Amino acid sequence: MPASSIPYTVVADTRAFKEMLASLTRSERLAVDIEADSLYHYFDKVCLIQISTEAETFILDPLAVEDLSALGPLMSDPEVEKVFHAAGYDIFCLRRDYHFTFASIFDTHLAAQLMGHEHLGLSALMEQFLGVAHSKRRQRDDWSRRPLDSEQLEYAAMDTHHLLHLRDVLETQLVRKGRLSWAHEEFAVSAAGIQEEKEFDPEGFRRIKGSRELSLQELVVLRALYLLRDRYARDLDVPPFKVLNNPVLLDLVRRPPRSPRDMFRRSGISFRVARKFSSEIYHTIQRARSEDPSRLVMPPRRDAKPHSHEAKVRLEKLKVWRQKKAAELQLHVGVVFPGNLLEMLAASPPPDVAALEALDGMRRWRAREFGAEVLETLHTLEA
Repeated sequence: MPASSIPYTVVADTRAFKEMLASLTRSERLAVDIEADSLYHYFDKVCLIQISTEAETFILDPLAVEDLSALGPLMSDPEVEKVFHAAGYDIFCLRRDYHFTFASIFDTHLAAQLMGHEHLGLSALMEQFLGVAHSKRRQRDDWSRRPLDSEQLEYAAMDTHHLLHLRDVLETQLVRKGRLSWAHEEFAVSAAGIQEEKEFDPEGFRRIKGSRELSLQELVVLRALYLLRDRYARDLDVPPFKVLNNPVLLDLVRRPPRSPRDMFRRSGISFRVARKFSSEIYHTIQRARSEDPSRLVMPPRRDAKPHSHEAKVRLEKLKVWRQKKAAELQLHVGVVFPGNLLEMLAASPPPDVAALEALDGMRRWRAREFGAEVLETLHTLEA
């Protein structure tokens, strides 16, 4: 089905917003999606909200309609199901930008994951189960730019127009496998979860791929460039990678420029960045190369206790059990049991199912479905 066959209504003023609300309040379930601009701005925001009912698809422009507070009661109404695909980021953005709270959601990404489907992207699932082709061509567009063209609007409409149908297909599969209760618990956790906005981490340079191969002095230079890049990104309101990506940072560390003009010839450095910042980047590198590197030596970690031999043996046995169970259920091993939970169990085996269920991060469905087998595995090792 071509995207151009999808009817949609653009909501870009107060009157249209009120008309949309009148339609939405008559619906028992809504398909919801957003488009944001995190690929183009340091301070990202929601740029579109797509909402579909059984009969209509709306594309709400929050950059044109300022007050969206009337949508809040629908999002928090437990009698109205909100269907998302990969709800985490959407819920985070809507909560951050509009202070919405959520109840009664269905996440088609989580549902497909609990069914063990290999391809979890919305386009792949729509094609596999609905026979609907959904191009990814506009996926990386800058959704903050106006006006939006017809192809962008059709792409956005496509994200929710078929989502209720996909939800029904996946729910049927979950029922047949006896996993609907698993999904409902995961949906409730996702709806209630409070995801904190990520703050800039001044120590994040240590996680750049390749940084562990640098000398301590080179790490000082990398840290200085990393902090400088973040300041530029904030000032320009662009993602840090659009100023200097990580490979360029490492190249500047390993092959320091001989002069500011040298950066005009460096691969990966745009003319705009070289023109505006080459002098400061050059002098920042020079200063960092003469700084004392000893302050970057990491103190030994004291919070993590070394695993005992018994705990290591238990962990390996649990991993073997998880691998067999995942193959039996045709699920990814991490869906059966996340690795951090296995480590907790291996380090401190719970005495019974009640204690297992009380573990931080444990889902009731996992304790119910796998608790007896997990405890038997741990008990057999102790015997």
